[in-house]
Amino acid sequence: NVFKEELKIILFLTYLSFAHADFNPEHKLTGKTILVSKIRKNWFDALDYCKNKGMTLATVRGRRENRELTNALRNSPVATHHWIGGIRHPNENFYRWIHNNNKIETTGYTNWQPGEPNFCRGIELCMEYWNDPTKKIEWKWNDNDCRLEQVFVCEKRD
Repeated sequence: NVFKEELKIILFLTYLSFAHADFNPEHKLTGKTILVSKIRKNWFDALDYCKNKGMTLATVRGRRENRELTNALRNSPVATHHWIGGIRHPNENFYRWIHNNNKIETTGYTNWQPGEPNFCRGIELCMEYWNDPTKKIEWKWNDNDCRLEQVFVCEKRD
């Protein structure tokens, strides 16, 4: 029956629209796949959300990977702040990648906005991409208050 087949298709398409409603389409980069959220969460909830998808918050291993990631972000709906997978312990003066606990500064590549990280007010412990062309800041790393609700980037390495 044609009606039943059309109804099945409509239900399936409705399911797909809800199943992926929290994320933009995935981006396949060199060595990993990323998802850019449409929803906002604080840094810790964003990390949990990524883990529930079998992923982690995005990390950056070098200039090429940074370029690929920021190009993908440019093609997603515009937001000025995106959580990524760097964090600082309050008793340390450096940031680590959450997936392997390595100090970011020892990986050989950083992309901090000049003057960052600054650990402002002693509460900026979580890492984000910051994009605000009006301030001449384009896809630079920044530290921010982990409690802020922002969009985020999940990744799964190949």
